[in-house]
Amino acid sequence: MTLNEIEQASIHSESPIIKNIFHANGSSVIAIGMKSGAVLDEHKAPYRAKLMVIKGEIDFNTETESRRLAVYDSYDIPLDVTHSVEAYEDALFLLMQES
Repeated sequence: MTLNEIEQASIHSESPIIKNIFHANGSSVIAIGMKSGAVLDEHKAPYRAKLMVIKGEIDFNTETESRRLAVYDSYDIPLDVTHSVEAYEDALFLLMQES
């Protein structure tokens, strides 16, 4: 599935569209498409990870803070911190992680 296909699928889905687009040598890149208002439920990052927004805006939420991230913003996700992501507007972002 290409980034265009993920973006198009997310427009018609209440749930995030999550696809692994690259995996090699313990690293992976995951593309996530979300329609405005969609929520990626609370979870923790068990590995080092960086998020990069390539379309739209998202809110990265923890118990103690909320960060609005827009196109070309990136964020190092803290290890083992419970967080959720909500699409402020239709969004597409990449999650790069090491395992």
